[in-house]
Amino acid sequence: MLVEALSEWASSLRIQDVPARVLDACRDQRRSVFASIAASADDDASRRTLAAVEGWASEGKVCLPGSQRRVRAEDALYAATALSMAQDFDDYLCFGHTGHSAVLVPILLGAETGASGDEQLVAQVAANEIEARLGGACLLGPLNGQMWSFIHAAGAAIAAGRILGLDRRRLAHALAIALYQAPRPTVPGFMGPDSKLLTASEPTLLGVRAARLAAADATGPLDALEHPQGFLGAFSFAPLRAFFGGLGTGYATETLAVKPYPGCAYIDTTIDALLSLDLPAPDAIESIDVDASLLTFMMNELSRCDGIPSAVGVNFSIPWSVAAAIERRRLGPDELRRGRLPSLASLAARVHLRHDWSLTATAARAFADLAVPGFAGTSPSHIFAALRQMRSVHPPLSLDLSMVSSLGPLVQELRRAAGEEPWSPSALARFVFTFPAHVRVCTTGGRVLETRADVPYGAGPTRGAASREKLAAYGPHFWGQEQTRVLADAIEGDAADLAGFMQRSGDR
Repeated sequence: MLVEALSEWASSLRIQDVPARVLDACRDQRRSVFASIAASADDDASRRTLAAVEGWASEGKVCLPGSQRRVRAEDALYAATALSMAQDFDDYLCFGHTGHSAVLVPILLGAETGASGDEQLVAQVAANEIEARLGGACLLGPLNGQMWSFIHAAGAAIAAGRILGLDRRRLAHALAIALYQAPRPTVPGFMGPDSKLLTASEPTLLGVRAARLAAADATGPLDALEHPQGFLGAFSFAPLRAFFGGLGTGYATETLAVKPYPGCAYIDTTIDALLSLDLPAPDAIESIDVDASLLTFMMNELSRCDGIPSAVGVNFSIPWSVAAAIERRRLGPDELRRGRLPSLASLAARVHLRHDWSLTATAARAFADLAVPGFAGTSPSHIFAALRQMRSVHPPLSLDLSMVSSLGPLVQELRRAAGEEPWSPSALARFVFTFPAHVRVCTTGGRVLETRADVPYGAGPTRGAASREKLAAYGPHFWGQEQTRVLADAIEGDAADLAGFMQRSGDR
């Protein structure tokens, strides 16, 4: 059974098995998660969520973020994952935004159990790898991206099981229990309200509880991934089981990208391009045209920005993100404060987003090495049926997809990639996230400023620098300059007591 195979690999993983480059990516991921928590702590939605958690939390051993209290690991996890999710200021792997659970479960549960730094790091790797594979298997399904929130239930079960010392049998049952009632978020709660912050919190706790149940010898459906009415039947239109391969030879963790801006990954190249221009004052701008791929276009179509949006709404909107970035020549949490947004309405109305098939082809070619091999073993008829179902649940896909067949170079690239193994080391070495965007700014004086960005800053070779800059920029607000440096050193040294940094400077 797949559940047993995945759990056997996760239970047997040791620090010496993991390549140094993968451990480096995990440290970058930790820097990003801690920075996102610090940057989001004073966000309005974060404050409301923290107040609620503090009201229900029970006393324990783990620091509650931003508080002097020590609470149960589950309560601290709920708050910390909400803060790391707030303002969409996270990081991501290919097929999953895994960091919320993969980073925080080992660190915070480790504070309860006394797990070593190496044990926490290995649990993080195991969670990342299982989560990314589960997301890939559900690529052709009703959910996508961060809305694959079920990955956190699976990853939390794996990470918690490792930290709790479960053997391979109990770890398999922990994963099976987590998959039994996996969560399914819905678009209205994701694209605007405070509920967006809970996208990882609820499933993460589900996974931790699954591990605790398994530790007491509770059982789950070990055939959860094979049964026709099991997990994949509910979350995929055509399960891509080949994505579960490659464990121990190819590490999805290597694909990590760190966001330099609060917002969906699909805005990053637009903002990179925009901020590279010598922009005039906002009132001297007549229009801003953004050409982007289907990924960015679909994100923007789903954003909920009628009237003045919430910060969450801005996170998924090209017009509002562009307007916020132009106002102060940067895009960070301060630019998303509710009080600033009304003044941006006029500028946002001057931003026009268009889908460009050539940019979609560029993005698709970049993903071909990793994505196409995962289709092995899935019949073309099932794939086409799944695509038709996806078009019914994702309205922007009603665009004429038949145009893709006319893109000869792309089709050849897809055919070549079909001969690769899923998660092959060579494909991983070549892969870099690519979300091309072309930005054109027209001024009232008749000037035209334009440029293009393809690979977002924080992906590929710039990931390490972006993670360090992110922590250095936003950490001092939460910990102060000196404690931020202490945290940076602790992450670099794989310290076992990172959970202590959930407290703000002055509370430590």
